[in-house]
Amino acid sequence: MIERFFTLYKIPAAVLFCAVLLLGGCGGTVTAEETKLVMGTVARLVVRADEITSQAALRDGMAVLAQTERDADGEALAAVEAAAGTGEWREISPALYDTLNLAQEIAHRSDGAFDVTAGTLTQLWERARTEKMPPPAEAVMEARVHVGYEALELRTMEETGQTKYEARLMKAGMKFDRGALIKGLALDGIRNSWQSADVTDALADLGTSSILGMGVNEEGAPWQIGIRNPRGVERSDLLSVVPLSNEVLSSSGDDERFFMYEGRRWHHLIDPRTGYPAQTGLASVTVVLPMDVEEGAWQGHMGALSDMLSTAIFVLGAEEGKKLLADFPDARLILIDTDGKRIGE
Repeated sequence: MIERFFTLYKIPAAVLFCAVLLLGGCGGTVTAEETKLVMGTVARLVVRADEITSQAALRDGMAVLAQTERDADGEALAAVEAAAGTGEWREISPALYDTLNLAQEIAHRSDGAFDVTAGTLTQLWERARTEKMPPPAEAVMEARVHVGYEALELRTMEETGQTKYEARLMKAGMKFDRGALIKGLALDGIRNSWQSADVTDALADLGTSSILGMGVNEEGAPWQIGIRNPRGVERSDLLSVVPLSNEVLSSSGDDERFFMYEGRRWHHLIDPRTGYPAQTGLASVTVVLPMDVEEGAWQGHMGALSDMLSTAIFVLGAEEGKKLLADFPDARLILIDTDGKRIGE
């Protein structure tokens, strides 16, 4: 039987694996599963359908992950970065345009607590994590000079009957925070692919921090997602279990990518406004949103939206962060403090 909880264990980055599991069911329905190391995380896809449909859906889902990784790490964003400060526009894909447009909306609503242009800061702190020592204050200040969502501009143009999507960065030296984009972009791509194939029951689990749950599991119940205690001794130490059905879930926490220095936890969730890891009393934020909305800028982008919101809420803190969900009455929010306790309980 497929595990009900999707808490995954760390796997060395040098290990690349791909496992496919096929379990039979009644009425011609099978549960097909594939696990692979991609986008720097362990991706787990599960599809419940007839055998042909389920296998095709797994292939399509993995293809979406590979394409998303190429988009985030590839030439389009690099070209925009290379032209930063020149005023020149560079072409990007429609999906990337939509995701960047959404990122700008969340940046505006959060007053910069989420900022997709914070790449110089995230790169600086990634090096610090490797060295296990905070960067000098001067380096943080220098990196902050190259951050500012207001300096990211997007536009569309009609050219020979086709729409062209473009972006530019108005300050030299600016970099995108690719990690802020990639998982949400992938979830939305998988959702679109599976819905086009009439898949109704499926799960896409990207490293347990970004998850899409469609329909029901093999037991006919919502997919059961374990929320880990960020201060637990074991990775299997769960604080709660969240049912997921036609919903997306994103978690941001200080327990995955961090180092300890002089008794303090220095994590990867950087406040772009200060240049330092956010210190708001939160250790973990989980946002659950409906997979679909009928209209509005969010339509078709709920995976990216949930990912951005969980990050923004972590940086803002509990009280200010909750205000970001005012437009989403069906949203669920799980906040865990730095003592490993759920806030509000």
